[in-house]
Amino acid sequence: MKQFIECMPCYLTQVISALKLTDIDEKKQCEIVKEVSKIYSDINPEKTPAENSTLFLLEAYKHMGQPDPFKEAKKQSNRFALAFFKDMEKRVLKSDDPLFTSIKLAVAGNIIDMGINPDYDLDNSIDRALKEGFVRNDYDKFRKYLEKADRVLILGDNSGEIVFDKLMVRQLKNYCPNIVYAVKGGPILNDATMEDALEVGMDKEAEVIDTGTNYIGVVLDKCSDTFLRYFHSADLIIGKGQGNYESLEGTKEAGDRTFFMLRAKCHQVARHLGVELMDAVFCQNTVE
Repeated sequence: MKQFIECMPCYLTQVISALKLTDIDEKKQCEIVKEVSKIYSDINPEKTPAENSTLFLLEAYKHMGQPDPFKEAKKQSNRFALAFFKDMEKRVLKSDDPLFTSIKLAVAGNIIDMGINPDYDLDNSIDRALKEGFVRNDYDKFRKYLEKADRVLILGDNSGEIVFDKLMVRQLKNYCPNIVYAVKGGPILNDATMEDALEVGMDKEAEVIDTGTNYIGVVLDKCSDTFLRYFHSADLIIGKGQGNYESLEGTKEAGDRTFFMLRAKCHQVARHLGVELMDAVFCQNTVE
């Protein structure tokens, strides 16, 4: 997904979200925003919003002197989500289709995104996900790929949300025991890293790897050789969240074996998907 003109102010909005989590005084924050704003003259409009946003954030982190301003917020999100886990698993196991229910709940967890929507309502997202389901729904196509898959690669998104992904992983293993879960190779916004995966016990459910980079989404030319081997050999790929959608949709590398699970949390992503703001989507990648 190429950037829209409306994406440009959001790059600074995410920088400001990070700054507000620090104890840096407002004068210094303004100076950092001015310095980071200089990147506007260098960004490539042909790149994805995920990639361009990363450039702004990494420059901001450098000036802040804090490589992970969301560190404590991520821990809080993980603890908060873990408090829901047992109840959510009961709902999954009692449902008519536990796999589909676990997928809906994994997308409900996608609301935990302090970079885009710091005032999320998880209870409402859970209720909405279970009642309304997906506006775009390629579950039947997904099942056909899953039934033939020897390896499933999940591209994780946020901290907190990773807890809900455990529900989905447990159900996926009933169809394919070889599940690999990929996290970021370093901190960026509140995206899940290896530290988060270990904290919530994802390593007990799946093989956990990292992308080898802290770029938002999956920017293949920034990823490690190890990650790329897993990516290219996977029979089925699940891309969680907007960053993975922005960076991989429409690409031949992702192919039609890739399915995106997300809630459209900004107008531009919603427009690109052909849905309304905050709609839940479970769609197969389309390569033209």
